[in-house]
Amino acid sequence: MMIWLRNIISNVLHELANAVKRTPLFIWIYLSIVAYAARKLTYHYGYTRRKMLVRGRVIYVSSAEEGLVGDIVNFEDIDTSFGDIGGLDDVKTALIEHVKWPFTRPELFEGNTLRSHPKGILLYGPPGTGKTLLARSLAKELGCTFINVKSESLFSKWVGDTERNSAAVFTLAEKLSPCVIFIDEIDALLGTRTSMDAAHHTNTKTTFMTNWDGIIQSKSKIVVIGATNRPLSIDDAIRRRLPLQLEVPPPAASERKKILDILLRHDVQDKTARDRLIDYIASRTANCTGSDLTELCKAAALIPIRELREDGRIPSLERRHFEEAFKRVRPSLG
Repeated sequence: MMIWLRNIISNVLHELANAVKRTPLFIWIYLSIVAYAARKLTYHYGYTRRKMLVRGRVIYVSSAEEGLVGDIVNFEDIDTSFGDIGGLDDVKTALIEHVKWPFTRPELFEGNTLRSHPKGILLYGPPGTGKTLLARSLAKELGCTFINVKSESLFSKWVGDTERNSAAVFTLAEKLSPCVIFIDEIDALLGTRTSMDAAHHTNTKTTFMTNWDGIIQSKSKIVVIGATNRPLSIDDAIRRRLPLQLEVPPPAASERKKILDILLRHDVQDKTARDRLIDYIASRTANCTGSDLTELCKAAALIPIRELREDGRIPSLERRHFEEAFKRVRPSLG
């Protein structure tokens, strides 16, 4: 249908161009404006394609897909892997078993419905617990493209554009497959439908789900990951498309120690001193998320710069530095 329509429009424009040569000046100007507007419209509605180099790969994108190019991250540009995430061992194991193994060893899962892998994953938990980090790290582990879908990239004030943008997410993902589509705050984009929903919002969800179903039924290596801190606010139809639902809780004391060990391994070289410092910090951060711990360590790491020695060396991080950092960084929970 799209190819047929594009050919029809091209033929019309060609006939217009020939007609323009045989018309008076004022009609020639008018037809030129019509032809220009027609070309703009065909590009706007995705009937033309533009050749682009995206992350080292040549692809042809529509205008809607082009608007998502800025949300693409190549796995080589992702600087974290599962080994850089402290704690969350159960979540990482589930992602490896349900997603990485089917991606890397598909022959083990073919022809067995009981081993069919999910193409939709929901990560839920309080803000700052590492949901986005897990999704990016999974893309790194899989060696695939990461599309970070943002609401502002989809929603438009123009009628029909939001639906086209939603469909473009999946057509672009197919061109970049293997691919991880990540939707942060998925409840804001695909929340529970109510009688108060505007028609365009309902159409957006329908378009999104229709294209999503096409991915689920295909053999393409594309997985959709949604993240939220309000799982019950997600539309039931969307939740059914996210069969693997994993809680990402705040870190327990043992997990906080693992996170701190990763954060401090370069700044506190002496292991005995680092272990003592980690025990102290972990005992005072019961209401902190992984994001809070990162900000705490960053705040503490700046303090020794003020104590720069005459030989130009920066003193090692100590307990007193964190005592000052605690005054600046507040826990997100509790």
